[in-house]
Amino acid sequence: MITKNNKYSVECFSKVANDCLENGDYCDSEEEAESWVENECWIFSGEGWICSKCHDHFMGSLKSHRKAQGNGMDGVDDDLEAHDGLDNDLETGIDIVRS
Repeated sequence: MITKNNKYSVECFSKVANDCLENGDYCDSEEEAESWVENECWIFSGEGWICSKCHDHFMGSLKSHRKAQGNGMDGVDDDLEAHDGLDNDLETGIDIVRS
């Protein structure tokens, strides 16, 4: 948590993405600052909050690593496909909702 001029902001724990948000909006209380990052879909890692840009970076790296290793859905077979209509790749971003 960052405190500046009696305002509170949650700091991104990882800061790995080039476009990392670094910290959330400044709010009047720690509770409001945490609520802000929750509403912005930051991920709590157990050690700290990860902004959506860094989460996208991690997922993109994991997707690239899986493809480079030739790993498909079950971690071994690249040609294994489920019958759910999805492409079975990890997706970056958190704005995709399927019903």
